Amino acid sequence: MKFREYLKEIRPGESVMIEHTSLSKHPLLFHAIGETHGWNRMLIVDIIDSVLPILRWLRLSEFHVPENVARIKAGGVSRWGRIILEVDPHKDPGIFLSKFNRKLREHYSKNPETVTVILNPERLVPIQDGDRHFIQSMANLAAAFIGNPKRTTFYFVNREMAEKTYLGLLEEAFTRVLVVGDDGKVLIAKSPHHDEEGNELEI
Repeated sequence: MKFREYLKEIRPGESVMIEHTSLSKHPLLFHAIGETHGWNRMLIVDIIDSVLPILRWLRLSEFHVPENVARIKAGGVSRWGRIILEVDPHKDPGIFLSKFNRKLREHYSKNPETVTVILNPERLVPIQDGDRHFIQSMANLAAAFIGNPKRTTFYFVNREMAEKTYLGLLEEAFTRVLVVGDDGKVLIAKSPHHDEEGNELEI
């Protein structure tokens, strides 16, 4: 099955973890999500300009991404997209997570059927020196939105850089876990439909 076809099976309220490496073709999954669900429904949570290498790769590969996609900017310098919130992840972590949480709830209430794409949240952990309380708080925030039918969320996490505890907490909480290999295949590692687990998707 193609990844685009599989996207149609994911229900509102789910949170899907996409584990990738620095060399995998995860930008194609990002593009497929936008094309399948509609860029106008997408909200990108961009951690320290993680979207930039994805956009550059897609443009060089001649894939189109609109300029006006809604974006929460957490650090970085890029002004790309339609920025609806800008937060500084280097400041007090409690204030950062509170502002982030409040904006997400506000956006979901005004924009049902939002498809949220969170890019590389694992980059926040070193900023807070691997603080265990911060890791738990981030994981709890991610899990809090599971089951909310007003949104579907895709977390792109670089498993080569992610702190092991954070990775494990997300894997445990999320409804689906997809692992992108450098060979262009996507392994279904976790699914609500157990017969899918172990199957591979084509990008």
